[in-house]
Amino acid sequence: MFVVLLCCQMRAQQTFTIMSYNIENAFDTIHDEGKNDYEYCDGGERKWSQYRLFQKLKSVGKVIAAADEKRPVDLIGLCEVENDTVMQCLTQRTSLSSLGYRYIMTNSLDERGIDVALLYSPFTFHPIETESIRPKTKKDKTRDILHVAGTIAGGDTLDVYVVHLPSKRGGSEGQKLSMSICQQLQAHTDSVRTLRQHPNLLIMGDFNAETNSQQLKLLTRSHHLIDRTAKLQPGTYKYQGEWSILDHILTHTTTLSHQQTRILNLSFLTEPDPTHGNVKPYRTYLGTFYQGGVSDHLPVVSVFQIKK
Repeated sequence: MFVVLLCCQMRAQQTFTIMSYNIENAFDTIHDEGKNDYEYCDGGERKWSQYRLFQKLKSVGKVIAAADEKRPVDLIGLCEVENDTVMQCLTQRTSLSSLGYRYIMTNSLDERGIDVALLYSPFTFHPIETESIRPKTKKDKTRDILHVAGTIAGGDTLDVYVVHLPSKRGGSEGQKLSMSICQQLQAHTDSVRTLRQHPNLLIMGDFNAETNSQQLKLLTRSHHLIDRTAKLQPGTYKYQGEWSILDHILTHTTTLSHQQTRILNLSFLTEPDPTHGNVKPYRTYLGTFYQGGVSDHLPVVSVFQIKK
């Protein structure tokens, strides 16, 4: 009965909802060979456990389910997921299990084993091509970019990219690497645009950079991409009392008409900020102290209307 209802929903679909969310160190408890994930393994300094992982993923599932009160979110770009074990638990053992979500993820060379993933509803998005774009670097090991091309209602193709650029903590070298990856991404979208008669581009994820950064300017100016999160308040990440928007949804599309974009600031995603005032994201760990929160980032959600 549920499948029938979802199929009917797909035929009657008018909106298309996209979400981008960095879920902060979603590790399993087993060591992955060659990866520096020891602090999240059994016996590690963080005392990470299957119970803590499951509690975290239950909360992530709750966030995704609450993002749209009328219908399931169609696409969710996730950052900081370790592997299939984590994604299978999220899709099969949380409240999302009844929604039929499927996923595609990278298997990159990142030193900690962190990857990105695309969670999608098979009733409204149909993948036709998947690619993991490996950054062209000589020594740095960082996250791949996930590229998934798929069709939506009406048969148009949507090219989706999920990114997690290097951290600002890398200083000038980190910024150079981040810019280099964006140039590589730009070249890839260039090739896609030559293949599609009517290209529809969606780039989302944690850019570790704000709208006015050189990375975002490069991407938005090259293909007239619009940063849907540019003017949102207060931000998706808070550092030393200052909010910033590090998580972005960029689009260039003739098929989807933008309706609204918002930061999903649910009450259980924040906590009081006694040092700097107001609130801050309720993160899983504060240093090595386990708090039990969901993430140090807030998710962003964009709603579009499918043009007939």
